[in-house]
Amino acid sequence: MYRLQYDRYGIAAHSLNLKMKENFEIYKDFETLSSLEEVIFSISNVSDFEELESEYLNSISHLIPAHATAIYLMKPDKRKPQRIGARGVDLDFLTYYEKSGRDIDPLMRWIQRQKTPNLSQLLLGLSGWRDHPVYNIVGTASIDFAMQSPIVYDNNVIGTLNFGRDTREGPFTEADLKVVSILSKFLSMAIAKSTGCQDSQDSRSMFCDAIDHIPQGIIITDSEYAIQYVNAAAREISQRNLNSPDLHQDLKNLMRHEVEVRGRYGLIKNDILTAKYCPFPGSNLQQNILFLQDDLPSAVSSLAAQYLTDREMDVLALVDRGMKNKEIALELDISVNTVKRHLDNIYAKLNVNSKAELISKIYKLQNKN
Repeated sequence: MYRLQYDRYGIAAHSLNLKMKENFEIYKDFETLSSLEEVIFSISNVSDFEELESEYLNSISHLIPAHATAIYLMKPDKRKPQRIGARGVDLDFLTYYEKSGRDIDPLMRWIQRQKTPNLSQLLLGLSGWRDHPVYNIVGTASIDFAMQSPIVYDNNVIGTLNFGRDTREGPFTEADLKVVSILSKFLSMAIAKSTGCQDSQDSRSMFCDAIDHIPQGIIITDSEYAIQYVNAAAREISQRNLNSPDLHQDLKNLMRHEVEVRGRYGLIKNDILTAKYCPFPGSNLQQNILFLQDDLPSAVSSLAAQYLTDREMDVLALVDRGMKNKEIALELDISVNTVKRHLDNIYAKLNVNSKAELISKIYKLQNKN
């Protein structure tokens, strides 16, 4: 059981909102939140590390764009990695870095010692970074700016997340640092499970501390859908929107129904609540995680209707409900290829490249009016 109980919370919405904005400004951006959810969903029920690595590398570019990304797996208290997965850099560079760069890399030394993420220019200053010997090594892979985050489990560094950008992409920001810090907490439990580590109460508590100030409402339930943990943003949303005298039971009933109908991935949506749900990454207890959408604009809007055909609007409505392409095809009695064609048309008309960007686009259009 997590250290906090849902019905013990009572924080003033105004002061809570100010605190969240001050501590985690980046998460007010809907597109970033959607991309974070996309990454979490992709790793949520993966038990094999190779599959986890692949899912992470495929989805991370939507959240933190960078031409060079890597995930390192390490044994506790060991500096050298036992496995490396990377995109945007070749084997020759990875070998060169391990031979000549790792032991002098100030970012690597920082995260091994402090167990917190950092940026090259934040740690050393821009001129200090460019004057450091490791800059010439990573520069062979066009890495002018670097960001690294430790993956910590039971106070041991069991891996790292590495990112590199060139001058055209621009430097990483403190907002990027905050995003990767949260993401590493999700990955720590998923990686620990995939490598055979036992579930840890301390690691779960650290995870809850990390997500408490994200202005995205997050709820964790047990295997029977009873509420175990609610972060600060979810408490505020519930105080403002969910006035049911028996929220616990209502949520349990909604979750049970949706899981029976849609499976372990889906969308809960009624007059007062919209939430995406999936298995909690790395949980050995069959827990679930819900991402609440506070006043999430419906993707089916009059603004979208100005651009889309009736059939495209039908597809968009089902995308908004969290349906996958196969489910949309069954619902509309069309082929999956036809669904993909409609989505391509929608993407082209609204100048987006993914479902996450699509919902974000509708949100932005509505906020202009």
